Amino acid sequence: METDKFEISIGNLGVQTTHNRGHTVEELAEMATNKLISISDNADPMVKAQAHAFRDRCKWIVAFYVQEGIKNHVCTICNELEKQGHKDLANIIRRL
Repeated sequence: METDKFEISIGNLGVQTTHNRGHTVEELAEMATNKLISISDNADPMVKAQAHAFRDRCKWIVAFYVQEGIKNHVCTICNELEKQGHKDLANIIRRL
């Protein structure tokens, strides 16, 4: 019996951990931006400068929308708690 060789590559993997907390919005934005944008060390200096400016702007945009998503999720949870008669718990969560 003859078999064909099968190869697969998944690319570079990385793991970032925290100690006794979740990732901050800034850390998540950095991770997302790093997945989306890479800048060659060999790029023309002018192109490289533009790429870094673009990357910084993208990171800011990602961070903004992650923060907005968190606010909206907290709002949804608090509204659901209030509907179920847990106004005190909803107020505690809002203050976090």
